[in-house]
Amino acid sequence: MRLVPLEIGRVVTQNAVIDGSDGATVFPVPSWLIEHPDGLVLFDAGMHIDLQTSVDRIGEATASRFTPDFNPGEELGARLTSRTIRPSDITHLVLSHLHFDHAGGTQEVPDARLVVQRAEWESGQDQKMIDYGIYNPDDYDHGHDRHLLDGEHDLFGDGRVVCLPTPGHTKGHQSLRVELDSGPVVLTGDCVYTEQLLDDDAVPVFTPERAVPQQRESMAYLRSLRDDHGCRLLYGHDEDQFRALPAEGLT
Repeated sequence: MRLVPLEIGRVVTQNAVIDGSDGATVFPVPSWLIEHPDGLVLFDAGMHIDLQTSVDRIGEATASRFTPDFNPGEELGARLTSRTIRPSDITHLVLSHLHFDHAGGTQEVPDARLVVQRAEWESGQDQKMIDYGIYNPDDYDHGHDRHLLDGEHDLFGDGRVVCLPTPGHTKGHQSLRVELDSGPVVLTGDCVYTEQLLDDDAVPVFTPERAVPQQRESMAYLRSLRDDHGCRLLYGHDEDQFRALPAEGLT
């Protein structure tokens, strides 16, 4: 088993993400490659390649908050090819949720089985949310074979890659536990952007008020996995942590 970080560009926030902090923030946009004996898995797919040249596809509301910093050669397919992996060799794409910086590269792995929580998929088909720019089906709805989940799910039946519902950031958000030889790792997705947010029990400033209680409940669950169960958490957009990870991955 190996867990490899792939950087699918970056996003720059126009305003502070943490209440009380100042200035813009640069966030890496990760996709995580899991090399399992029974298949090659990705957790999240990063951004759509069109965002290298235009922000039209994410709409004005989203573009006013997040600016992609995304260059040729950083798209998902190129990152895989640089590791001598054909995109068609990816067997599963587990999506934490369907926002543009997590699901945009879905079309680049055409033969992968899409693994997403049912609540998230249904949210991604909600026309009002599409019209507002929260979701764009062109990011994720390409006719892939889909496995819609209703809770926790063991991907290969051996306890080594397990989907964990962590709603709040979105209705159907999920994280992923990966059992490496060195110990358990949990990929938090956007349930927790950075370690600072988790330690401060803080949510991003743009989190809708109605979602805050559920977000904090999911954060408490992940904190318990870290503090009480020995899981290493890899956060959704923590630049310092991401830069410190070995390029060859964790085993």
